This record gives sequence, structure tokens and C-alpha cells, in this order.
Amino acid sequence: MSGGEKQRVALIRNLLFEPEALLLDEMTAGLDAKTKAIVHQLIDNYRKSGKTVIKVTHDQSEIDAAERLITIEEGKLIHDKCLR
Repeated sequence: MSGGEKQRVALIRNLLFEPEALLLDEMTAGLDAKTKAIVHQLIDNYRKSGKTVIKVTHDQSEIDAAERLITIEEGKLIHDKCLR
């Protein structure tokens, strides 16, 4: 299994249990554009069902698509802003 396939399987496995909040740490790191799009669609569908999704990312395209941006540096809240 490729790294992208492993990440998708892990995400789907977690979604099967329908947690109220989904915590994702660099979920799309290292994925090609097509696989990223698939993962983003899965996550977006989950969020639209009324669940909370918290993503940790350094990917600027993911940051640009965020509804709310919280920046934490050295354990301190630096920035918290609703974007949409």
C-alpha cells in the first residue's frame, strides 16, 4: 500500500465510528493533488454533516480554505479568527 492509500484507509476507518470531533495532523502531507482532493472531499462531507473538524497543517492551500484560523506558537494562542 502506498502512503496515500494508508492515509485514506486510516481516515475512513476513523470516520466509520462517527466521532463528534475529528482531529487531523498534516492529513494530506506527501499526497499527490488527486489524492489530496479525495481526502479533502471526504473531510468536507464529514464536516457538512455537523461534525467538528480540527486540522493541523502547514499547507497554505488548506489554510486558505479554512473557515476559522487559530495560530498557536510555543503553546500560546497567537491568533483566532473566523474567516467565513
